[in-house]
Amino acid sequence: MRRSPLGKFVLLSSCLLGLLFSGCITISKPAALSKSEKKSKTKQVSYEETIPETPPDPENPEELKLAYAKWMEDINQVGEARKHYAAVAQKEPDNVDAILGLARLDQVAGQFAEAEQKYKRALRLSPESTEAKYGLGQFYASQERWHEALEPLTAAMLSEPDKIGYRYQLAVALVHSGDVESALPHFIRTVGDAEGHYNVGLILHEEGDLDNAEKHFLLAVTKKPQLEQAQKWLAKLETERSTGVAEEASQPAPQEAPSQIIPVQHSTTQPKHSFVTQPGKTTLKPLTSQQQEQLNNQQPIAGR
Repeated sequence: MRRSPLGKFVLLSSCLLGLLFSGCITISKPAALSKSEKKSKTKQVSYEETIPETPPDPENPEELKLAYAKWMEDINQVGEARKHYAAVAQKEPDNVDAILGLARLDQVAGQFAEAEQKYKRALRLSPESTEAKYGLGQFYASQERWHEALEPLTAAMLSEPDKIGYRYQLAVALVHSGDVESALPHFIRTVGDAEGHYNVGLILHEEGDLDNAEKHFLLAVTKKPQLEQAQKWLAKLETERSTGVAEEASQPAPQEAPSQIIPVQHSTTQPKHSFVTQPGKTTLKPLTSQQQEQLNNQQPIAGR
């Protein structure tokens, strides 16, 4: 008897949970770390997205479908993700998580008008939702609608000021909008002082402002002489001035902060970044036996 992908997901999750509780799978603790190592680890963890301790409510099958849809989205199984987000949205038309999931999938598929409509609807339904604010802001940024991106990205950053991905994307939008002075503190806080000026230089180069791009590349090299990317761009600027041909700023921004930092991306009509995202990656907890039974009751076995 063949099971649907969702059935397999539930079965695998419950097996993993059973092995963990039975003791067949153990999680070993590392040896004692030095004080500096412990401090570094704590700092890194503070940037990661927290995962709720409580799993989805087994009495609410829509929560299980949302968890499965998000997992499918994370592993790029777009068809399965859309199917289950849509199922939740059909049952609960005002479910913001389902609407945002469908909006992200529309955006990746190039259905930009539909994506924008869904992002705006999610924000109308839940004006305090940080995910809805950020979703709309990053959508505008992906369309190079920088001034429109500022309000929702600022609101998202203010809602969760410690989320460095939000702060970084706001800095990118600010530079593209011409407000370098406001962007620099956000860049410095997320990637560092020299790297912040380097990022500003890249964006200004993309905007065609070569003089100010050079200024920030020079500042980056002054603050960190070993920053080779900035040195290379200074040399490229000299070549561009002598030949009159500008080179595409394809060098990614340095990532001195934790790995969740999103490098400067050069947006096209098709978003280049993944929504598995941004920033931090949510890991699903295994389903309990109650959740498995509840979800199985909601899913017909494939082939019937």
